[in-house]
Amino acid sequence: MSYMKYLRFIFVFSVLASCSNNDEKQANSILSKSLILEKSMNEINPMNVQDAFTKYKKNIELVKKCVNSIENEFARRMNNYKGLKRACPTFLSNYNLTKKNLESQLSQLKLFKLDLSNNLIPKDSISYYLQMEEKNVQKISDDLLDILNLYEFVTSTNDSLYLPIRDYAEKECSKNEI
Repeated sequence: MSYMKYLRFIFVFSVLASCSNNDEKQANSILSKSLILEKSMNEINPMNVQDAFTKYKKNIELVKKCVNSIENEFARRMNNYKGLKRACPTFLSNYNLTKKNLESQLSQLKLFKLDLSNNLIPKDSISYYLQMEEKNVQKISDDLLDILNLYEFVTSTNDSLYLPIRDYAEKECSKNEI
């Protein structure tokens, strides 16, 4: 009889240990995803966006001051360039919020893993917490994708249009001075 109790104990312990081990693996996987997101976030330089926005404002003032008649090509470029007016502040706001969310999520996941390893979370609640953490990381991932798209738009628009618009406006200013 005691042999059967011992076998049951071993069976129950091995099932619980494998569940616990699986839970920790899943928590590690979620943490790894978060660390990859953090690496991607750190590769973005928000100063590039701030710089593009500053240049945009200067160019718009120059255009308002000096350009009276607009050629079709210049008008098309200006329409594309004006996208920075909305994109830059949106990027900066979303970037800061997502960065804070990611930092909080990383901290939360580290504490969650610690709680798991110390068996502080009831077994029947672990899967719920894992699902919630996975959803949080997915939301941050989606937000980061939006930020990366905005970042690409801002930097490519600035790179391609800043100088042509500035040069055109300066040329018009020099015509008006004569």
